[in-house]
Amino acid sequence: MSARPWRRSPEDFAADIEQAIGWMVRHMGDASERSVWSRAQPGEVGSKIPKTPPSEPEPLKDVLRDMQKIIEPGLVRWDAPGWMAWFPSNAHPDAMLGDLLASVAAQQGMLWTSSPACTELETRMLEWLRTAMGLPVCFAEGGLGGGVIQDTASSAVLACMIAARDRATQSRATREGGSACGGLVAYASEQSHSSVLKATGICGIGRDNLRLVPTDDEFRMDADSLSEMMKRDMAAGRQPCFCVATVGTTGCGAIDPVAAIAEVCRSHGAWLHVDAAWAGTAALSSRHRNTIVAGASEADSWTFNPHKWMGASFDCSCLWLADSRPLIDAMSIEPEYLRNAATDGGDVIDYRDWHIQLGRRFRAMKLWVLLRRTGVSALANMVDFHVSLAKTIEQHIGAHPKLELAAPRSLSLLCIRHVDGDAATQQLLDAVNADDRFAVTHCTLDGRLVMRVAIGALSTELADVETFSEYLLAAM
Repeated sequence: MSARPWRRSPEDFAADIEQAIGWMVRHMGDASERSVWSRAQPGEVGSKIPKTPPSEPEPLKDVLRDMQKIIEPGLVRWDAPGWMAWFPSNAHPDAMLGDLLASVAAQQGMLWTSSPACTELETRMLEWLRTAMGLPVCFAEGGLGGGVIQDTASSAVLACMIAARDRATQSRATREGGSACGGLVAYASEQSHSSVLKATGICGIGRDNLRLVPTDDEFRMDADSLSEMMKRDMAAGRQPCFCVATVGTTGCGAIDPVAAIAEVCRSHGAWLHVDAAWAGTAALSSRHRNTIVAGASEADSWTFNPHKWMGASFDCSCLWLADSRPLIDAMSIEPEYLRNAATDGGDVIDYRDWHIQLGRRFRAMKLWVLLRRTGVSALANMVDFHVSLAKTIEQHIGAHPKLELAAPRSLSLLCIRHVDGDAATQQLLDAVNADDRFAVTHCTLDGRLVMRVAIGALSTELADVETFSEYLLAAM
């Protein structure tokens, strides 16, 4: 045994990787052969894991054996062709390879000087994606704004809300004493993501000061209602501070009228943040780009999650800002131990000032490998293919007298309900999820239960969609 048993030589690591590849390949290859939902019971996985760690090293073959016997039964197969629940959370092999390279590189990208490669590759990857998606030049590298990788869209909305809060108060009082936060109001549609509500509580605006704006008959934010709400708040001595427009809501994929919302926000001095967490990937396709990026040039910030549909493997959320200065002003601190000549010179980006945390993973590496190895054209074709699969299901639903769409199909997302009411819809949901091949989730629209069917797993094919449709109709 080595005199330093905590170390592993590169040769040992290579041998371990070769041994682990067997499990990886088998796991990736059997996605269609295992139950999509885990059938484990609460506590079942934990009961098989010792409560204390081993004091001596164990063979990797034993670890891999337990991966198969203990961990696998508790895994939910987000990579299965029948995965149609929530949204996709794809892990493309090229992105996984990038993650492995990033892990081996072992960078901590809090400052430019702590990793020039981590910082500058990230800046360029955000510019690659901006141009590939057709986002406006106000978000471009080298201008007042620019891009940064967050962990999730939830963190992006929180960071931008804090920046908006401080910009609205035009002082340091909120972060130093908290007293200037009173009177600020945030806005989002009734269909907005729960992260907006959470962010208001965390940043001090307060959950009671989030206004949920009514939606139209297609569940899109009503800009006229937003305007009236902001006017009432202004008349009451309150200050509109922050508004979230959603491009692809979680429930039904509704796309808010960003341009109209931007006009309202601009007239009241409110920060406009666009959350395109799921649907943003569709901008890679020229067929959907105009719909996805409409109004983006009027937004203060715009975000989407490559770790959803695009396949960048969790976690990776891209955030662009038209002007990064409010965010940097809100987030920047300069302890002596982080002082360095590059930062003091003002010629570099220190991404630690662009979000909540100090430490940063080398997330740009997986984007770099994914975009170089797979290419933008292939990813755009993937989007178009998944949308075509959703249209196939839509056709089957339209031909059945007992099923209907609760909202217009949005890209590759469908919301389906039984015409006989919630009990019948719930029975259908339960029947689909009881089958080991499929996974779907639900939401409520207009107070009624609906089944969400979100196409987007990398492995899904037309045959899988036809099988799903046949099973769904047979379960009626």
